[in-house]
Amino acid sequence: MDFTSIINRLYIIFSSWDFCVAFAFLTLALIYRHRCFNYPTLLACNTAFAVLFNSANHFSIGIYMLIWDQYENPKIDSLCSLRAYFHHSSIASIHHSFILLALERFCKIRNLTLLKNRYRKISMVLIQWLFDFTFPLPVFITGNMPKVQSENACFVILTRPDLVLVLAGTAFLLTDISLSIIYRLLIRHMRQISSRLNNNQQMKMQRDLTVVRRIVLLNSQLAVAGIPVLIHITLILIRSDLLPPRTTRIIFFMASLPLSPMLIILLYFTPDLRQSCIECGKKLKFGRLTRIAPAQVTSLNRPK
Repeated sequence: MDFTSIINRLYIIFSSWDFCVAFAFLTLALIYRHRCFNYPTLLACNTAFAVLFNSANHFSIGIYMLIWDQYENPKIDSLCSLRAYFHHSSIASIHHSFILLALERFCKIRNLTLLKNRYRKISMVLIQWLFDFTFPLPVFITGNMPKVQSENACFVILTRPDLVLVLAGTAFLLTDISLSIIYRLLIRHMRQISSRLNNNQQMKMQRDLTVVRRIVLLNSQLAVAGIPVLIHITLILIRSDLLPPRTTRIIFFMASLPLSPMLIILLYFTPDLRQSCIECGKKLKFGRLTRIAPAQVTSLNRPK
């Protein structure tokens, strides 16, 4: 088994694991919906749903690469570019969901009315998904997500650095800049009004600020995991002849690695989901087994 086959199988395994973790995340929220029916938990579930969609698409990409690797001249199916489009959209939706998580805390600390209305809350989530499926659409429609020359998968055309920068900047840099601005504004706001707050109000505001700091750290975790991907894409743009064939799948593999740890940490940082997980674990550990009463055997004595 060569190196590319090992990477491809690991890619499929990790994608399947990401899907299972995201599915368990959403199932837990659905089972304990009476406790988790609030906007912060909804936004956490929004991130989990983005991971679910992304991992399902990654799984299909890995399966098709595994099949096409068996042929010398594979015929790429018509849905290859569509899977590349879903890849870029779902990656962006994961990162942009962090902006909504931080924005919710920002509005809560600043007492803004932006998210006071239920319809506004739902609209923010829908707008995020609409944007994530719209911004890579022109690249997909114009045929700039073809099959990679040295790989059995489709990706944004790497000979167009402008398109690569647009997609990467919109998905990653937009999130980094937005979270940085939100965090700095909250720090400045707390310094300005801390003298006018009592101890309880300061502690409550400090807890909300800690939540935003954790969101920034979660996004930083994905950013650090994306550094090898950035190096690989840079090598392709500069000296693609230095790379062996069929190594572009490393991009997909590295993109799937941090998703499950990120979801587990997000579940732990979401109080309602964490409490639901603890309660579910206790039920599984100390659940009572249904006792089945032994059947009573009635003997019929025939008269002699």
